[in-house]
Amino acid sequence: MSTSAGPKSQTPPNNHSEKFTRERIIRPLPTKQFRGMPEQTKVTDPVQRNCEYYFEDGNVILRVEDIWYKLHRSQLERHSPIFRELFTIPQPEHSNEGLSDDNPIVLSGIQAINFTRLLWLIYPPILGTCKITTVDEWMSIFEQADRWQMDGLRTHALSQLRGLYIEPIRKIIFWLRYNLPINELIPAYADILTRPQSLSVGEAHEIGLEMFVKIAQARDMLHADGLCRYSHKGFSVGKDQILANVIKRVFGLPVAVSNSAFSPQPSPV
Repeated sequence: MSTSAGPKSQTPPNNHSEKFTRERIIRPLPTKQFRGMPEQTKVTDPVQRNCEYYFEDGNVILRVEDIWYKLHRSQLERHSPIFRELFTIPQPEHSNEGLSDDNPIVLSGIQAINFTRLLWLIYPPILGTCKITTVDEWMSIFEQADRWQMDGLRTHALSQLRGLYIEPIRKIIFWLRYNLPINELIPAYADILTRPQSLSVGEAHEIGLEMFVKIAQARDMLHADGLCRYSHKGFSVGKDQILANVIKRVFGLPVAVSNSAFSPQPSPV
């Protein structure tokens, strides 16, 4: 069984059979290591069991990339309607899919490191603790929660991201991708528009041509209006109004000039 659950923001397919597709994994035959075999000819199975999340009392075996996980269906079903639906898909008679390493349920379109991070929260090593601390990790958790429709975890991950410093370009890309509140991007746009340097080639590639052109246009408008583009700190109300007008015109975000309108993100550590 293979499944690739898309982001929650995408429209789900109408046909139930299109949501999940089955895929048999053809596993290489095991090879034996004979005494005296040259070192360079040794062959090992590339798939391995996850050292933390292959439980002996688990009752479903999943494969993500080249990693096996043996988990508890009840835990996954409890937190995710996608897993509940996945496990109820009819299987052929006498099928042992998901019951052995030779025939696991394959979750495609996911990186093993991201799925493992999700399991950190489903199976915390110590109750009441959380190993997730960085922007990368919380973005990973948010993406997995969105994929598996774990709404409570998605909300929690977003609240954690709101309290962390995220590079403006990266934040804009992430917020737009998941249709998050666009008014929360105002400080990010303000940072980009008023910083000394223009976008780099790498940043332009990340953010895409359309957004690159909008940012360049907004920076030119600020320059034409006489707003210093080299420092946002200490702007007067008049200059803040100019910045607000430009953001509104170019990005379609109504900005009310106030002490909090251009509040910066949490400072990077």
